[in-house]
Amino acid sequence: METLIVGERGQITIPSNLRKKYNIKSKQPVILEERNGELIIKPAYAIPLKKLKQMARTFDDNFIKELIEEDILKENEKVKILNKWKS
Repeated sequence: METLIVGERGQITIPSNLRKKYNIKSKQPVILEERNGELIIKPAYAIPLKKLKQMARTFDDNFIKELIEEDILKENEKVKILNKWKS
C-alpha cells in the first residue's frame, strides 16, 4: 500500500516502483475505476482498431465483432488519447 498526496489540481504521482512493475510510461493513459467504494488505477492500452485487426488475425470474426461493440469511446476521445500517448 502506498500513501499519495493529491495536489491542488487533483493530480497524484504514481511511485516509480509501481510504474515499472505495471509498465506505465510517461504520458500513457490509465484507467480510473470506482469499484465497491474504492478507486482503482490500472494501465490503459489504446490500440487503433485497424492495427488490432491486423494483430488479431488468429481470432475469429465473432471475437473482433465483440471488441468493436465494446468500443465505447467517442472518436474524438480516441484521437486525444492516442495523440497524448504518442507524445
